[in-house]
Amino acid sequence: MDFIIIPLVTAIVTLGIYKFFELLICRRERREIIGKLEPGSLIDYLKLVPMGLRTGTTMRIAPETAPGIPAGALKIGSLLLGLGAGLLFGFMLTRVTEIQSYETRSIVYGGSVLAFGGLGLIVSFIAERTLSRRK
Repeated sequence: MDFIIIPLVTAIVTLGIYKFFELLICRRERREIIGKLEPGSLIDYLKLVPMGLRTGTTMRIAPETAPGIPAGALKIGSLLLGLGAGLLFGFMLTRVTEIQSYETRSIVYGGSVLAFGGLGLIVSFIAERTLSRRK
């Protein structure tokens, strides 16, 4: 059971930090959208469209990366690939160096999972930006 707690906590913390920064970044986009609306249409828009479903044809809050490639799938896939690579790297590192201490192994696993998970998100960001510029 201990082997799953470190990646699980890492995933929850990474997702929380990512969503926090996404909230801060999307605030500017929401303000721009509100600035483009007419004064009376904002109230009608908020009444008609439930929160979280604002991906209609008239407005888009989050731009897609490219036609047919959802941004969420790319982010989640890159994050999971990074977490898996981090676990594999941590396992190989503990086997090669023959670390016996539980605390040291936990630090190695946690650090490698965080590093490779972050690297996966950075790769996802770069891929999204590259795909969005090709449109």
